[in-house]
Amino acid sequence: MSDSHAAYTVLRTYLLDKTDFSEENLATIFSYFRLKKAARYEFLLTSGEVCRHLYFVSRGSFRLFYTQPDGAEATRYFALENTFGTALQSFLTQEPSLETNQVLENSDLLFISYEDFYHLHATLPGWDAVYRYILETAYIISTRRFETFLCLDAADRYRWLLRMHPSLIERFSNKHVASYLGLSQETLSRLKSRIGRSPQPT
Repeated sequence: MSDSHAAYTVLRTYLLDKTDFSEENLATIFSYFRLKKAARYEFLLTSGEVCRHLYFVSRGSFRLFYTQPDGAEATRYFALENTFGTALQSFLTQEPSLETNQVLENSDLLFISYEDFYHLHATLPGWDAVYRYILETAYIISTRRFETFLCLDAADRYRWLLRMHPSLIERFSNKHVASYLGLSQETLSRLKSRIGRSPQPT
């Protein structure tokens, strides 16, 4: 199976899980997506640019992060296989992004432009369900992340990640995971040694 065919197969499964698209409508949707084979650490968007594309991860991953005034990075979101991701605020407003989008592994990404995304929203029955799911998921993820910073100390933030997203700890570097949790790499290393790397019982 070609990389292109495999990528669209993953997207097809994702879409059919959200609503009952006909084969004709799926073909229409696919005609607006393009495949990008992105290399590890490639930048899809840098801070200050307007986000023009929404990405679907067929294989691989990327992260969205902010660069703080002292140069430290704060990772907001990891996009893994079978998920959409982008600098959503910039994509929705078409204003310059404060976020940077960086590929973390060699990846197969399907992307759609802002104009084509909203063309589908205006013309294709069922696309509103996809749109709503993307927005609702982004809101839930953002709120949960905000709650961890407000309500949990460093150790409990790490336990939260073990419980909710354990694969991130094994898959990505201490630098990137620490920047996601708002910790130093040294603190994260201590927590890994003290608490471990397996999901904690609830």
